[in-house]
Amino acid sequence: MCLVKTQNSQPLISYLPASLKYTAHGWTIEYHVFNPAFNAMERRVMKMNRIRKKYSRVSDFKAYCADVIVRLNSQLASGWNPFEGYASNSRELTPISAVLDKYLKDKEGDVRPDTIINYRSFVKVFKEWLTKNFGQIAISSFTRVMAVNFMDYLVEEKNLHGRSYNNRLKQARAFFSYAIEKYYCKDNPFAYIKKKREDGKTRILIPHEVRKGIFKYWSERNENYLVLCELVFIAMIRPKECWRLHVSDLMLADRYINVSEDDSKTHFRRSASLTPELITRLEKMTRHANRSDYLFSDGYMPGKKHIAYSRFRKDWQDMREALGLPDEMQLYSLRDTGLNEMLKGGIDALSVMQHADHHDLSITTRYANHADPHLVETISEKAPAF
Repeated sequence: MCLVKTQNSQPLISYLPASLKYTAHGWTIEYHVFNPAFNAMERRVMKMNRIRKKYSRVSDFKAYCADVIVRLNSQLASGWNPFEGYASNSRELTPISAVLDKYLKDKEGDVRPDTIINYRSFVKVFKEWLTKNFGQIAISSFTRVMAVNFMDYLVEEKNLHGRSYNNRLKQARAFFSYAIEKYYCKDNPFAYIKKKREDGKTRILIPHEVRKGIFKYWSERNENYLVLCELVFIAMIRPKECWRLHVSDLMLADRYINVSEDDSKTHFRRSASLTPELITRLEKMTRHANRSDYLFSDGYMPGKKHIAYSRFRKDWQDMREALGLPDEMQLYSLRDTGLNEMLKGGIDALSVMQHADHHDLSITTRYANHADPHLVETISEKAPAF
């Protein structure tokens, strides 16, 4: 850091233009800007080695850097200062890594234990990228250009596209919204980045003949996994919600399962209706269980510890391969199929919406909008005469 004389606490110069440099450590873009917190000019460095590797010719790389420098100097000339506001708000001097740590700690007390995994994943990826490219920087020094570079990194290096890309963008926006709320910064640099187009859902409906094969498969191997399938298909409890259920949530005498706010994906409590056959299976399954047990533990029996959630998908995949079913027939497809058949079976859309835990009828109809393998037969047999 080099000091610059000031007059009445105002800098004689506010910045020194950016330029491209090559040192023993590689390529960098460097500039100096006045930091009012220290009443001095501070050197800022953008590491460009990773960008250099993308260009086969040095001339192309330098042309890219020249464009970055022009835009950066234009920002500096217009009065932009990454340290603006430091003098009045010391929080803006906080290293972004420290704010990420505090964000994660605060979230650990607010969200479900299984949900915090997603927050930890984002913080880990973001921290690694920051450390590699910028080292320790203050949170208010993080710019929109850096945000774009981070999202480009997720596409080019991590191969994220569509929904995965948008999830990371949502997480980044959420973090900076938190930072703004806590007065660590004034702007959300990710707010200006557009989401990517997402592909449609890859799930398809599971016809009745196929469901009979699934029923037979699990009846012979593990009837409790069959209970899981029926909870998803009949009670329309999402697989992750099933994983969170406790025996105490079963209200079998009243023919429903209580899905609490803490267990529900939408954070709204609801009562999921049960059929007599499913009630009989649940009574058999929980006959010797404690009410505090998780409904699905080791071997899909009730127990004190969760079964690994990945087992749901792994065992379904094994079943699918054994029966020769397509990848698009997923465990969650049972919920889509049940919803679709309830609507076509004459149950009114409002009742289906409430049973499926949707907050809007448009969501119910969208989830029901799957290709029906029997649509041709249905229309040809039941279409009204002209």
